[in-house]
Amino acid sequence: MYIINTLKKLVILTGPQGSGNHLWSKVFSLHKDVFGWKTLLDNYWEAHRVTEPFAAHWRDPSTLKDFDWSQSEYFFTSISVPLGIESKGTKWSPNIMQFAMNAELCGIETKICVIGRDQNILNHQQQRIREENTCRHFLDQLPNLENPTFLSYELLYLYKAEYLKTLKLGIPIAWYDERLIDILKFDANSKYISPVEPQPLDDGNKTAIPFPSNPVNKEEYEKGIRGDYLDCCDDKPCHC
Repeated sequence: MYIINTLKKLVILTGPQGSGNHLWSKVFSLHKDVFGWKTLLDNYWEAHRVTEPFAAHWRDPSTLKDFDWSQSEYFFTSISVPLGIESKGTKWSPNIMQFAMNAELCGIETKICVIGRDQNILNHQQQRIREENTCRHFLDQLPNLENPTFLSYELLYLYKAEYLKTLKLGIPIAWYDERLIDILKFDANSKYISPVEPQPLDDGNKTAIPFPSNPVNKEEYEKGIRGDYLDCCDDKPCHC
């Protein structure tokens, strides 16, 4: 065993491709005492395989025994599952638990964090960039991850510093850093979202009329069945 210091902490951030790896990497690398992806703070985007400090060790976790753990008390690394693109011949799936176990052999306490993002947006993003939905690769590993903490892309943008204050991951988080404002200035989800036409349930929210079932049921609509809508009240929930 490669025992160095049992007090040292390593946060391992992971999730499906496109779930916000770079975003969260910037946030967790802000604190001066955290050994993280510092160069990413100077650029909007960088390739993980080129500049992420642990990139080479992800390819071969056994090399973590050669990493200089004396550089800090707190460490942060991130990885998506999978990485790369199938059609380019670059797709591969890092083994999260193998990496964590090799870090623990060095006497490092690990904490796994899983990023979540809207599944519809993930599908659009992956189809556009990866040419396929790749979530299945991460979902295959998820049951094997040891006591992960789940992080939300949407909650980070909605509540910002207040959300970060609630996270207890074992490393300091610079929720007060002014750079956080710039990091969260543009929500990439916005380009996937557009307004929708008025929906049947809108009237129910305005009038407090109950809906025993979903008024927008695709199968029922195709059959000509309008759920809780009755002819007596035309195109609105029954008020009779």
